[in-house]
Amino acid sequence: MNRIRGMIVPVVTPLTASFEVDVPALKRICDNQIEAGMDGLFVLGTTGEFYGLTPVQRRVVVDVALEAAAGRIPILTGISGESTAASLQMLRDSGRSEVAGYVVSSPYFFDYSQDELLDHFRALCEAAGRPLILYNYPHRYRHLLEIATVEKLLEEQNTFAIKDTSGDFGYMLRLLELRKSFPDFRVFEGALPNLARSGREGVDGAVQAIGNLLPHECVALWNRVEAGDWDHLEKDVAHAWAFHREIETVAPFIAALKACMALRGWCRATPTRPTRPVSQEGVLRLSALMDQSYPGGASLG
Repeated sequence: MNRIRGMIVPVVTPLTASFEVDVPALKRICDNQIEAGMDGLFVLGTTGEFYGLTPVQRRVVVDVALEAAAGRIPILTGISGESTAASLQMLRDSGRSEVAGYVVSSPYFFDYSQDELLDHFRALCEAAGRPLILYNYPHRYRHLLEIATVEKLLEEQNTFAIKDTSGDFGYMLRLLELRKSFPDFRVFEGALPNLARSGREGVDGAVQAIGNLLPHECVALWNRVEAGDWDHLEKDVAHAWAFHREIETVAPFIAALKACMALRGWCRATPTRPTRPVSQEGVLRLSALMDQSYPGGASLG
C-alpha cells in the first residue's frame, strides 16, 4: 500500500474483433505504461469497461496485468458493481494476493442512503480483507460519497484512499482536510482540469484516463507536481484537457480513446457492446486532432 501514489492510469481493456480480451495488446499497453514511468495500473475501472466484460474476461484482465507488471509497480483492480452482491462477485473474479488494492464506487442502479452505502463498503472491506480505495464519481455512479461517510469509513479502518472525479474542488479540499486526523489517508485527483490546483494542495496522486494515450505526458504532469512547477503544470493541464474535450466531440470518450490508440497501433478500436466503434469519418477527425495537439506519437510495434 505504501507504493500506491503518484500518477496511475485506469487501463483500457483491448478487445479482439470477436470481443474477447486481446491479451497481447493488453500486455503491450501495460508494458508501455510502465516503461513511460507510470506509478500504478488500475484495471477494471470505468475506462476498463468492467461493466461490459464477463467474469472470465475480468479474470483474464487481472492475470495479464499482474503478469505484465511482474511486481514493478502496483496493480489496482476495480470491484464496482450495481449492488453489493455484484461487487462481491467482482471481488471473487479479480481477487488475487498480488493485487495492491481494490477500487470501488457506490452501487449505481438505485439511489441509496449514506447509511446503506456504509453497509456496502463495510461488506466489501470485510470480504477483501483489507481497506478499500473509494471511487467518488457522482456523475457516473449516481451518489456523492459524503465527507461524513468517508470519515466514518476511515474511523472504522474500512478505507485507505479515495479517487475523486467529482470535479468539485471544495469537496477535494475537505478530503485533504481529513488527512489532519488520518495522516495515512491518500487522496487522488481524478478530474484532470483540477490537477494543478489539487497538486498545489498536496494531493497524493492522480488517476487519469487520457494517460492510456498520453503516458509520457501524464507522467510529466505528475513530475511537475512533485517539482512544484506550477506555471508549466497549469499550461500542460489546460492543453491536455482541451484535447480531452475535443476527442469527446467525435465520440463517447472510451470509444474515442480506443480509436486514438488504434491510430497509434496499440490496440483495436473495439469498445464493449453496445457501444459502437468510431466511424471512419470520426477516425479521420481524431487523427487530425492528434496531429494538431500531440503529433509524432510512437507505435508500440
